[in-house]
Amino acid sequence: MSTKQRKQLEAASSKVVEEDDIGALIYRESQLRKKEAAAAAAVKKNKRNSSSLTHLATSTSKVIAEKRKYRSSADDDHVKEPAKRAARKKYIKKRCSAEGCTNQVVQGGVCIKHGAKVKLCNRGGCTNKAFIGGVCKRHGAKTKRCSSEGCTNQVQEGGACIRHGAKVTLKKCRTEGCKNIVVRGGVCVKHGARVRRILCSSDGCTKQVRKGGVCMRHGQGGVCRRHGATWTKKKCSREGCTKIAKKGGVCMRHGAERKLCCSTGCPNTAMKGGVCIRHGAQYRRCSKEGCTSKVQEGGVCKKHGAKVKSCSIVDAQTWSTK
Repeated sequence: MSTKQRKQLEAASSKVVEEDDIGALIYRESQLRKKEAAAAAAVKKNKRNSSSLTHLATSTSKVIAEKRKYRSSADDDHVKEPAKRAARKKYIKKRCSAEGCTNQVVQGGVCIKHGAKVKLCNRGGCTNKAFIGGVCKRHGAKTKRCSSEGCTNQVQEGGACIRHGAKVTLKKCRTEGCKNIVVRGGVCVKHGARVRRILCSSDGCTKQVRKGGVCMRHGQGGVCRRHGATWTKKKCSREGCTKIAKKGGVCMRHGAERKLCCSTGCPNTAMKGGVCIRHGAQYRRCSKEGCTSKVQEGGVCKKHGAKVKSCSIVDAQTWSTK
């Protein structure tokens, strides 16, 4: 074999060896990459499983906590229920045990009308109910006053009196079709409510007391204002003004607002239902057939026999007719 052929043979064999080495290297590299990919997939799978387990554990703990909370709240409600019932029972107003009576119980299961004893004012001869300090309001029992400046009325609701915005719902008589206000026992005076009348202290007078133990007639001495009767209505608070206060402690001239008729352009004062008499406000008419005059007393007008009090001084009567 020549030298040239020998060299060619060696070169060919070395080339085959190199190719085999490269193939083996590539194979090893591919196997390594497969192993790395498999390891990464296994790690990822483990992470996913652990996160799902964590989420499952968290949700389970939340459900358990909610169940416990619900059970505890139910137990609390069960425990508090008797206390709530007792509180409700406490605020339910008991009614008088007398048959057909709707008044509130005061003492011994009955109202004042049916025998419940009430403390009376300790001032001599006073039959009013005692409030604070053993006396009635008339004799000094302090009550909350209206928060409006200068107002001495008693508080009704929200720190104000009825005049300054307190809304008070008055009960109506339970008799069907009657719109009168309840006085006692769920009915008005017309339908049987008995009102205890304190009579005037003047000899022979059967009129009801208004102020100072006497009726209006004997409180003003039976005379008109011209002959010395004192006017009990509030005067306008403006200095030097002797007119009667209408609203807010002042007269019309000094700013007391009056409700006007709701009819467009009407300057008259509203009487009833937001309108004046001209636009439909109804007032009681004389019961005599064909008479449209306003009732004064006993269902009739002056013309048909309603008695109007006159001053006891003769010259005043003659003066008033002039």
